[in-house]
Amino acid sequence: MTEERGPDIDRSIYAMPMFVNIVVSDLPAAERVYTAAGFVTLATIPGPDGAPVLVHLRRQKYQDILMTHGVAAKGSMSASFAAGDVDLDAVAERLRASAAEVTGPDDTAWFSTDLSFTDHDGNTMTLTAPRAADRAQAVEWASEAITGDFIVPEPPSTFSNAR
Repeated sequence: MTEERGPDIDRSIYAMPMFVNIVVSDLPAAERVYTAAGFVTLATIPGPDGAPVLVHLRRQKYQDILMTHGVAAKGSMSASFAAGDVDLDAVAERLRASAAEVTGPDDTAWFSTDLSFTDHDGNTMTLTAPRAADRAQAVEWASEAITGDFIVPEPPSTFSNAR
């Protein structure tokens, strides 16, 4: 995970097959936290008085968050996003600088490295990346240890986020 600039952001408007909707008490403060995690503000929608009521964030294609201003229910949202080719240690430092609560990056038992952060309203997001150095072991583990009706895909030929 050595890429510093983060993923390219697809700024096109498309029908989102899935998105996360969170309520935050302070849109600018929340926007700073999510920007530190690599999201960009795609659109800001004003309410009747002209003040922003919704901020549309995006990190990668199909990684969208709609933040609405309101009374937040502390800790009511948790979501995970594929980290892509980013340096999770650097993202963690940026998040700490934005005053987010940060856990990780930590290696998991299922061969990923996860970085979790909690915004000022208690919403928790996790950026997760496969551990490329353990790819062969992960495929073997998934083939032998996990039951279900799934296919273990062949890993891509290139992973540049080795940890």
